[in-house]
Amino acid sequence: MRIPCQISICIPCYNQEQYIGECLDSILAQTFDDYEIIVVDDGSTDGSAAIVQKYADRCPVLRLIKQKNQGVVSARNNAISAACGQYIYPLDADDKLAPDCLEKLYQVMSSGKVDVVYSLAERFGEETGILPVDFPSVWNMCLGNQVTSAALFRKSDWEKYGGYDPHMNAGWEDWEFWINFVLDRRLFRCIPEKLLFYRITSASRNHRIDKKTGKTLKKYIYNKHSRLLFYRYVINFIRLFFCKKRKKSGETIVKVFGITISKKLSKAKN
Repeated sequence: MRIPCQISICIPCYNQEQYIGECLDSILAQTFDDYEIIVVDDGSTDGSAAIVQKYADRCPVLRLIKQKNQGVVSARNNAISAACGQYIYPLDADDKLAPDCLEKLYQVMSSGKVDVVYSLAERFGEETGILPVDFPSVWNMCLGNQVTSAALFRKSDWEKYGGYDPHMNAGWEDWEFWINFVLDRRLFRCIPEKLLFYRITSASRNHRIDKKTGKTLKKYIYNKHSRLLFYRYVINFIRLFFCKKRKKSGETIVKVFGITISKKLSKAKN
């Protein structure tokens, strides 16, 4: 029998035996305890499922669901579908949380004044530094994602927007999902603290999106959310009209408000 809880932490997992233990340990160390953990193993060929099962054997709040390999979007949606929590917190299997992450997110969300709450995220692994985010608006979300993939939201909103779009299985499914909230003028809140630790590796999906794939994904997003096209066209028009930049014969030529500025580029000496 599944017991209702406040937060369901939903983790898609594919061949993450190296990191899934760290991820689960960081959750089990939370100061907030009204949660469940749902890990969907997406047909891993390594020992990921066995590691998660060992945690599940001694941790009643953790459930392991196995499926054939269908991709991260399917795994994330299936985890959320099985969730008992009022709120959903999607988390990648190689990321980690600060001990007070869930407590602080829940305090903000339970006020009833916001629809999505997230925190600053610190990159670690092959890159370091704060993951760049901005307060989401139609203006900046038409150019790219401004919200971390790990953010607290209501399960009822996931149902309202039809979950994460399976057409985004190559990446950026979180960007497409948050666009629904932005276009509906839902309220976001970012806690200005590093509560999420976002691992960067060469295998990270969003870091393997090439130009061709990125163009295809953007085209799909703009077609699906046609209202975004207006803002994208306005921004591109402003860029082209007010600022033009090109390089020619060792010079950088910039036009700003119709005024041409030319700067000669000096060659580096040996």
